[in-house]
Amino acid sequence: MFDIFEKAGHSLFLVGGAVRDRMLGVSPGDMDYATDASPGDVIDILSETGIKVIPTGIRYGTVTAISPETHEKAEITTFRSAEVYRRGSRFPSVKFGGTIEEDLKRRDFTINAMAIDSSGELIDPCGGMKDLKSRVIDTPGNPDEAFLDDPLRILRAYRFAAKLGFSIAERVRQSARNFSVELATISPERKCKEMTGLLVVEDGRRAAEALSLMKHDGVLLKVIPELEHLFVIDGLKQGKYHTCDAWHHTLEVVAQVPPVAALRWAALLHDSAKGLVRKVDETGEPHFRGHEVQGEKIVTSVAERLRFSRADKRALAVLVRNHMRPVLYTSEWGNSSVRRLMRDVDDQLENLFLLAEADIKAHKSDLVNKSLKSLQELRDRSAEQNRGRILPADMGQNLQAMGFEGPAIGTILRMLEDMAADGILPENPTVDECFSALWDNQSKMLKESEKNSG
Repeated sequence: MFDIFEKAGHSLFLVGGAVRDRMLGVSPGDMDYATDASPGDVIDILSETGIKVIPTGIRYGTVTAISPETHEKAEITTFRSAEVYRRGSRFPSVKFGGTIEEDLKRRDFTINAMAIDSSGELIDPCGGMKDLKSRVIDTPGNPDEAFLDDPLRILRAYRFAAKLGFSIAERVRQSARNFSVELATISPERKCKEMTGLLVVEDGRRAAEALSLMKHDGVLLKVIPELEHLFVIDGLKQGKYHTCDAWHHTLEVVAQVPPVAALRWAALLHDSAKGLVRKVDETGEPHFRGHEVQGEKIVTSVAERLRFSRADKRALAVLVRNHMRPVLYTSEWGNSSVRRLMRDVDDQLENLFLLAEADIKAHKSDLVNKSLKSLQELRDRSAEQNRGRILPADMGQNLQAMGFEGPAIGTILRMLEDMAADGILPENPTVDECFSALWDNQSKMLKESEKNSG
């Protein structure tokens, strides 16, 4: 790549995260380059050599090059001497030109402000290597100016701290405290992407530590103000089964679940409504009845405001609404109850089990082993349930012929499936056997049908 640009009379530098990762001795992820060539010249230079070019961000000086042999991708961006995000916009206002040193000095953090030239020489005008060795996140210049140019850099500081296990320079944290209000000017999509990136770092313990710092610095509430309902009960006991307050319990659950976006978001928000429903009984014991129902409303608010996809919004709502059901499971559940849980959570069943497992482990140790054993029993029972058709294929048509309609037919079919699972119906029942069971259980059927319609 370097030779191609040198032959065309232009310079090219490997920059950003690829350099940082190389210096840390880990395999680089994205390959990013900077050049003095204009975006149009970059396209011409690459196209003439047979490299496929996609103008992914041409108005911002970025094109994506795809190797015809390896199909590897690299982003090449024209030097920028200035880059400022307009209030509420996902797109920056960019000024091209300058030198590689100027381009590096306007970047977010010193560890991302290094470059390697065609000879392999490191260009480090901002002390990035020193900060890498010190394991600290710092800005090339005044952090106040960096955060005013792009307030999202505040969130990026905590994300990089979580990803790399670095500390954040005190001057950067102080600036984050002072200017976190500016996060209100950032588009929801950019904030969502950055928060998700922080949450899904491989080491959940680091994600929890970064969240703790964000709360301490007053940043977290600027992104997720709904967490105020959790923070209002800071320091208050949760009950005899807990060792810490609701916020520190939340951090422990975040640390325990796998690095999956839906799981980490659900872990962060699963107890977000506890401050709304907390009641203390006559013995002084606190209770949080219905917090999962109110929690679903809170996570829906968060998901809509940060513009989650429809699928992610649904997944988060399902996990928070149902997170107590596996925790409260007992062997007395009938097969119909197990199947009902499976239907209610659908494709989120495994994520729900993982969330419940982390939730259980964040309780007192004398409760954990017994609860984990019950959870495993629920896992085993759910695996045994037959998800395929166990009713006559024309059962729905028979119900329709009797005058039942859409929702009512669905309710009756689910009841029949539960009867089969509980052994009330024989295996592979006939239509007559199904109607006989419905007749014997008609009062229950009517109540379920009324509940469904009302």
